[in-house]
Amino acid sequence: MGLPSVPIPRVTHWLLSTGEKVSAPIAAQLANGLFGSLPIFIGGVINSVAVAAVAAGRMHTAPFIGWMVFEAVLGLVRIGVVQSSHSAPPEKLERLRHLASLLSVAWAASVGIGTLLCLTSGDWVLATIACLSTAAMVCGICLRNFGTPRLAAVMTFAALAPCAVGGLMTQEPSLRIISVQLPIFMTTIFSASFGLHRMLVSWMTTTAELKRSKALNETILQSNPDLTLILDENHQIIFSNRMPEQLACQSALVGRDFYSVLEEKDRPAAAAALARAQRGELSSFTTCFTRPSGEKLWFDTVVNETSDASGRFIVVARDITRQKHSEERAIWMAHHDTLTGLPNRAVLQERLDAALVTGDGAHELSRDDRVAGHALLIVDVDNFKAINDTLGHDGGDVLLRALAARLCAAVGHGDLVARTGGDEFALIVAAGDAEALHSIAARIYEELREPILHGDRVMECGASIGASFIPQDGPGRSEVMKAADIALYAAKAAGRAQMKIFEPAMMDEVERHQAMITAARFALKRKTIVPHYQPKVCLGGEGRGDGRIVGFEALLRWRDRDGHVRGPDAIKAAFNDPILSVAISDYMLEMILNDIEGWVAAGVPFGHIAVNVTSGDFRPGGIVETVLDRLKARDLPASCLQIEVTEDVFLDKGALDVERALKRLSHHGLRIALDDFGTGYASLSHLTQFPVDLLKIDRSFIGQMGAKGDAEAISSIVINLGHCLGLEVIAEGVETIQQQEQLIAMGCDTGQGYLYARAMPATEVAAHVREHETARALLHLRQA
Repeated sequence: MGLPSVPIPRVTHWLLSTGEKVSAPIAAQLANGLFGSLPIFIGGVINSVAVAAVAAGRMHTAPFIGWMVFEAVLGLVRIGVVQSSHSAPPEKLERLRHLASLLSVAWAASVGIGTLLCLTSGDWVLATIACLSTAAMVCGICLRNFGTPRLAAVMTFAALAPCAVGGLMTQEPSLRIISVQLPIFMTTIFSASFGLHRMLVSWMTTTAELKRSKALNETILQSNPDLTLILDENHQIIFSNRMPEQLACQSALVGRDFYSVLEEKDRPAAAAALARAQRGELSSFTTCFTRPSGEKLWFDTVVNETSDASGRFIVVARDITRQKHSEERAIWMAHHDTLTGLPNRAVLQERLDAALVTGDGAHELSRDDRVAGHALLIVDVDNFKAINDTLGHDGGDVLLRALAARLCAAVGHGDLVARTGGDEFALIVAAGDAEALHSIAARIYEELREPILHGDRVMECGASIGASFIPQDGPGRSEVMKAADIALYAAKAAGRAQMKIFEPAMMDEVERHQAMITAARFALKRKTIVPHYQPKVCLGGEGRGDGRIVGFEALLRWRDRDGHVRGPDAIKAAFNDPILSVAISDYMLEMILNDIEGWVAAGVPFGHIAVNVTSGDFRPGGIVETVLDRLKARDLPASCLQIEVTEDVFLDKGALDVERALKRLSHHGLRIALDDFGTGYASLSHLTQFPVDLLKIDRSFIGQMGAKGDAEAISSIVINLGHCLGLEVIAEGVETIQQQEQLIAMGCDTGQGYLYARAMPATEVAAHVREHETARALLHLRQA
């Protein structure tokens, strides 16, 4: 029902307040007792209206009729207020509380006044009914309003004080004792009301604190990333801070047996942990849940018994799945190559050791008595550095991954394919004889025939293989691996793209190879590598063999530890080393440019210097890339140098880069000579594809002139071919006058060989040029 805006008097604040310090929510809850205990409330209203009606029916006087009407109207109003409180908003509910408190006091006063009228009416039956009814209603007041003890006290006083007055006003002296008893009764009721109120406030405060504590604990548990379970003494789960969908379980955890949640393999460890916890020990174990998706969740689980002697257990499980994955990843990375995913050297060594133990005693057999066993294959990519230089490291990575996959496809089940580093792979395969090894090698080369695509580029992957038998080729891991390495070196030395099986005789070649590498490094470090120069003499021109020096070829010489001058053949293995060969070429060019600079300053008419370059010199950082800058830095003309290349440079996988580099040099004035023409496999198209200016006939043909007609025919054909293409032709290895005369007759342009001079140090070049020119002048005078 609607209510007008009622001012809130201060007295109602006092009535509804309490002397206890309570929080606002509890105070509101206590005050809301005005709208609670509906049976007591309705019973009180009906009882007071019924007593007033009985009184009005017996007495038929205006005061009793007025009392009855007032009780009826007041009861309806109070019922309406209580009804409105059920849906009232907070601000309206506050006004209803104060209105209800005033109406309650008015109702109590009405009951007291009505009882006073009944006591003084002279109708003792009515007086008895009224007194009993009032006593009952005072009990209801205390029970219903002990949340607001001040209001209960005022209502009790309002109901009983008139009764005490009525007792004094009656004619019956025995009733006056009521006036003495009622104050004592009221005092007792007041004391009980306030006592009950304090108990209620204490209980409500404690309950609220418990609720807050429970909510806080639940918030902490729900916010805790760890799974927390509470088990009863029978190991049943009675609390969980995680929902089933967050774990591997299909149903709720609460109510389930703890062991039923775990996987079968983890239950013994869990039982042992619970037993230790029951003895007062803190225990832990690791468990794993498997989700329906197959994903595994790992938990480090700690179990402890509660301290309340209830026999319950607290289980805290920390998710260590990421840590477990990190550990597994670390273990995997420690044993695998990250680029290819293959096992690494550590795994290879473990398998080698295991194979050696399995084959213990087999190394005592002769190589011809091999039994079924294992073999070690070392696979090395041919020209891998060139692939990296031309296609970049991304292209190299693509090739290595493809090679790894193809090696795995070529071997049998149980065989091991490992990457030991760089462009080298190692295989342990089941093979007891050479036939089995060659069969495996055939499968590997069959797999490698398929080109490898990298973007719009096609890569070909060649590989050399060295093999050794386990354990026939060594009693230990290092010996077996060394044997395979030696066989690999033999395969590369024999032309690459093939497999060699270790034989003891290969050791001598390896030792020679290592001796050459060591000697080259020693010479480079001690700077005992020096260029020698062999003159090139004109055979053609207007004079037709006038013999003038047109230039020199720079040839490598070096001094050994004993001071002897040695040729390049003594360190030829160094020229196949991609790093050492570049260092030697760089040092040689620097020495040559120093010599040229000195001859130019001294006015020596040396013509030009021909410098030999290899495939390695065309790589980034090689001398071909830097020669123009070096000439410019010394203010030397490009015409003072010639670049000599052999046919195999054109056949290398980096031929496109070679072509670009040579065209750049040619564009800046350097002449390009094709050395050892006729001994390789170059196509005649290379003479037009590459900027070649000169052809050099190999010494093997010149040396056989006069002895074999084929040599003379080939030399003549090369000279005519060169002239047809507009190229200058140079003959190497001219040692006799007869050879010179034949070459002049064929029209060869230039000769070079011992007939004119051996290679000489730079200090002798100027004197040789002068002596040669003097000899020519004397020859011309005699002829004149």
